[in-house]
Amino acid sequence: METQTEDGGVVALLKKHKAEAEGVNETTLPETGVKVTWPKFQPHHVWTKAQRLAKKNPFGTADIYVALLCKFNGERLTVDEFKELVPTGDALHLTGEVMGDDEFEDGAGNGQG
Repeated sequence: METQTEDGGVVALLKKHKAEAEGVNETTLPETGVKVTWPKFQPHHVWTKAQRLAKKNPFGTADIYVALLCKFNGERLTVDEFKELVPTGDALHLTGEVMGDDEFEDGAGNGQG
């Protein structure tokens, strides 16, 4: 059996992290002006569901993940609606916002700070 740390162990640490990550992020899509929100805490099960739905198309996983996670002007889109109705520029912008890491952004996208 694992020895717990003084702070309650890894489960307590993870629960604390999840609680501290409450709330939503938001962005406005540059082409359509649609306001998109998604939870600050992104549960891993959404990513695994996206992978299952993508089947043998790993390049589709990110689109599916974004469609499952986000609300568009407060509404959910199906994966098909996302793929058919959201322009490529908006989809790329949103994927970068949802999956990107601000720590590595420098405006050129090459991680050079």
